[in-house]
Amino acid sequence: MSLTGLSIVACLHEIRTRLSDAVAVSKAALACAEAGSEREALQIIIDLDTFLHVATTLHGAVCLIGRITRADERRRTPDD
Repeated sequence: MSLTGLSIVACLHEIRTRLSDAVAVSKAALACAEAGSEREALQIIIDLDTFLHVATTLHGAVCLIGRITRADERRRTPDD
C-alpha cells in the first residue's frame, strides 16, 4: 500500500468515526426533544458542529489527495 493509500484509508476511517459520533449525538438530541426537553436537545446538538466540521475537513483532504494523484498520473502518462 502506498503512503497515499494509507492516508486515504486513515482519512476515510476518521470520517466514518466522526459521522458515527454525529449520528449518536443526533439521536441523543432527538430523544431529549421528544421527551420534552428541547433546551437540553439544543445544548446537545451544538456538539454536532464539531463532528461535521472535522468530517468535512477530512473529506476535503481526501478529495485533494485524489486530485493530486490524478494530476500526477496524467503527467506520467506519455501523450499519444
